[in-house]
Amino acid sequence: MLIFAKEIGKREHHHQLEDKLPKLKQYMEYQRKLFPYTVVRAGLDLAYKEVDDIMNYVDNDHRPPTDSSRQEYPADIGQWYKNRFPWTSAFLGMADMHFMLVTLIKSMDSFRTHETASAYHWPVLYDCIHNIIQVYNSLVRDDPGNSRDIHLSNGVEVSFDDFINNYWFDLDFMIFSQADYPHARHQERKDLIETEIKDIIAEGIEPLAALKKLTAPLKLDDSALKLLNRDSVETRYLELKSTTETGNQFDRIYKKYIENSLHGKLSVIDAEYLESFPFMETANKGS
Repeated sequence: MLIFAKEIGKREHHHQLEDKLPKLKQYMEYQRKLFPYTVVRAGLDLAYKEVDDIMNYVDNDHRPPTDSSRQEYPADIGQWYKNRFPWTSAFLGMADMHFMLVTLIKSMDSFRTHETASAYHWPVLYDCIHNIIQVYNSLVRDDPGNSRDIHLSNGVEVSFDDFINNYWFDLDFMIFSQADYPHARHQERKDLIETEIKDIIAEGIEPLAALKKLTAPLKLDDSALKLLNRDSVETRYLELKSTTETGNQFDRIYKKYIENSLHGKLSVIDAEYLESFPFMETANKGS
């Protein structure tokens, strides 16, 4: 199973402050209506089907293969790829994405191992999940009967922004780029990195060299540096790092506690949900 910031196979978490904070309870009730594993898996499945269809079309001299069920094909394949997968296409060609989708889907089917993604995987996952949530939310609004075929939730629209806030570790692949969503949980790290890079550049160092001079905890790993540098893609970064399932991969959020200035001692996962829920509340008020 692919490791996210929270365990995507769990969906019944109850926050210790729910009985004290009614709005938080509403937020957690929404979380319990989501099927996070299905959000990820359905997004990968849709992307694989689309990319595989297009690659088969190109291999068939831009003619629909006889066994294809796709009704329409884009006139400009390159532009279609950029529009459909904007973050992925900024870093990866379609063939590399296809390889990565196969790898990610296999990981989602593996329940005896845990896989760790590199920086190259996160923009792929980001685009895939964004696309399937758009499809699903449209069905929930306009054709709720058919939304059950995808079943990303128990009958509610899925907040993409909130999903990224909760399940992503960071947005390092977006450094010096602007997302279409607030992703406020991750914005502080992004702002700090970009500020530190600007300070380093002010000392006469080139931007790409400045990336390497970031200090902990803002330091980027090798895959993120190569991604942002647009280096030639190395196969090792398209693969996942696998470890045996031990049952304690998420102890760091379920069994570790931190002190909250208002509410005292909270588990890490409760502290994280407490931090995320005001952002969704703000977004709902805005909409």
